[in-house]
Amino acid sequence: MDYKKIKNNFAFQSTLFMNENLNPLESIQEIKAYMQKSSRFLSLSGWSGIWVGTCGIISGLLVIYFVNQSGTYDYTKGRTYRDYTDVSERLLTLKLLITAITTFIIAISGGFFFSMRKAKKEGIPFVNHIFRRMVVNFSIPLITGGFICLALIKYDMIILMAPCTLIFYGLSLLVIARDTLDEVRKLALFEIVLGILALFLLQYSVIFWVIGFGFLHIIYGIIMKNKYDTKTREIGERE
Repeated sequence: MDYKKIKNNFAFQSTLFMNENLNPLESIQEIKAYMQKSSRFLSLSGWSGIWVGTCGIISGLLVIYFVNQSGTYDYTKGRTYRDYTDVSERLLTLKLLITAITTFIIAISGGFFFSMRKAKKEGIPFVNHIFRRMVVNFSIPLITGGFICLALIKYDMIILMAPCTLIFYGLSLLVIARDTLDEVRKLALFEIVLGILALFLLQYSVIFWVIGFGFLHIIYGIIMKNKYDTKTREIGERE
């Protein structure tokens, strides 16, 4: 008989069930919290959402400025111009690509920074098997949407890029929702709905994009910050 293993199991059970400072209800809540931490990625920070949303708003405003400047569409007057040249269209496409890539890198970098900081405060590893699974599952719809956007550029259909990115980003969030916080599923559904609306209201597609990637993320981040980041700070203060 492995007495050492029995001793370790007894010590683990004692930590969970025999804490004299907790009543039975608190003990059950503690066990539930422990199980959630071991099966779900809970290190998403509210500041990550706020950061991504801010980047989205700035990026969207730049896109609106570039489009208006190119003469393809005037968002201030709500009409399309047909007299722009192929050169201006290629230049616009290049500007949009550079803006999209730069925004993605900056937004992701900031999101990782704030989430890693939260994980460090909680004393849990940021990269684990759940995180790796989320990255793979998140990347599949996102990369698929990226190739579709490249096809849209190739066939001069860049007006469909905003709805496309919203929908595939929402699908990516929906895929990983079961592995992380419940609020991610709600955010995913909102992104998909905005993307569908943008498909039928193409003249306002960039506006929907700014709402989805900008304001929704900021609202989501504030909710997450008040609901989860506050608990993390209280735990750190008690320790």
